[in-house]
Amino acid sequence: MSDHIIIQNLTYQYESQSEPLFQNINLHFSKGWTGIVGKNGSGKSTLAKIIAKEILPDKGSVLGNEFVCSISQGTEVSEKELTDFLYDDTKESGFWKNLLAITIQSVEDYEYLSFGEKRRILLAMALSKNSHVLILDEPTNHLDSKTEQIIRNAILFYKGIGILISHDRSLLDEIVTSCVFLEKKFFSQRPGNYSEGKKEMQREAEERIHNWEIAKTERKKLDAELKRRREEASLSHKHRSKKGLDLHDHDGRQKKNLARVTGKDGQAGRLKNQIERRTEHSLLREKEFWETLPEKENLGIVWKASCSKRNTLYWFDDKKLHLDHLSFTLSNPLEILPEAKIAITGANGSGKSTLLRHLVQTFQEKGISYLYLPQEFSKKELAVLLLEFQNFADEKKAKVLSGIHRLGSDPKRFSESESLSPGEGKKLFLALHLEESPEVILLDEPTNHLDLKSLEALESSLTTLSSALVVVSHDRRFVETLAKEEWCLENLSLVQKHLDRI
Repeated sequence: MSDHIIIQNLTYQYESQSEPLFQNINLHFSKGWTGIVGKNGSGKSTLAKIIAKEILPDKGSVLGNEFVCSISQGTEVSEKELTDFLYDDTKESGFWKNLLAITIQSVEDYEYLSFGEKRRILLAMALSKNSHVLILDEPTNHLDSKTEQIIRNAILFYKGIGILISHDRSLLDEIVTSCVFLEKKFFSQRPGNYSEGKKEMQREAEERIHNWEIAKTERKKLDAELKRRREEASLSHKHRSKKGLDLHDHDGRQKKNLARVTGKDGQAGRLKNQIERRTEHSLLREKEFWETLPEKENLGIVWKASCSKRNTLYWFDDKKLHLDHLSFTLSNPLEILPEAKIAITGANGSGKSTLLRHLVQTFQEKGISYLYLPQEFSKKELAVLLLEFQNFADEKKAKVLSGIHRLGSDPKRFSESESLSPGEGKKLFLALHLEESPEVILLDEPTNHLDLKSLEALESSLTTLSSALVVVSHDRRFVETLAKEEWCLENLSLVQKHLDRI
């Protein structure tokens, strides 16, 4: 089993992008868990694919990655792989099935499972392979608190080289012993968990800003000195030049010759040249510090959604709500008012997304304008989203890029992308619909795949929303910040709770 992965002088650039995503990066991964953190689009998943040999770097090398198992952010799995796993009765497979509470009996049952349940199965499949290197990309997305704890316990049992890509601060703090921080044109690897590494990164960022300010001050002083020296050199040149002297002015010409021989006036020119070289060096140094500065952030989107003039948007007063293969017992009628802020909560597989899709269908049938963000976009849907954006006129494209920028992504890198990560796809979808005025916004796990700054920007924008909002989320802080009412799904019952604000 490999004890280390060593990345040396790695450079990678997408063909569609004007500058490298990575340039001459050097990283080291040892046994235990290392976190990779950064904004959406910073290259976390790309780095994982390079380590897993799914992508070849343009330059540099990766050593120690002979046996790698990687779980991406999706839930796609081949029928053969799933069949082999379900009918694998080895001790190793049984251990992980038991630890991750896998109860599925047949391949046909897989499509009816919730996203979180599918992720648990994929993790069990990966761990049972006993690979030397395991890469997990956002393993706790879509998980309720109970399932999340099951996942955490299972991850801690893994004894190889673990690489964890996540925006989950508590998971990173509990699991990892080192962290790789990816920023635009800058990377850093720090010992310790996320919070420890983040503090060190912030200290380093402040130091880089300080160094840049010193370099900028020095360069400005040299600019002023250079200007003075140039004026002196120009005056010195006039002292030595015979231009304009009368051919018979022997005294004047003798003085000029003396000035040239003694070199007193020529010294100004030499000093000017020295200052020019120092100024060039100072400018380069300032530029080097500038390129490592933390990105300036101007986050925050604004919705144009307005409050509906209807008396009510949704009303259901039967005792049972029948949805597809699920039926919910209701203790009270369900109502969505024009200014409602509702969170739908419950365990994985309890029917949250099914209920949300039922609401979407009802609004569609009644002609009520709505915006619906699904829990996940397939690779095909992401490609369609990107193509739609690329075909926009320049003016509309600029508006969308502004929204993407205010959700924390680099507009230039985004506009040059050949494909979208799940987080970038979510940002693009939201930015595409900011100008609309739906009567109700329905969001299914909107915080999944978003980096922390983007999550906070989205949360802040929704606190001032005029229209109705219905959100499915496992993020308790997100729910308590936004919702005034909670529809809790448990044991095929729907219980309504009012969330008091103090």
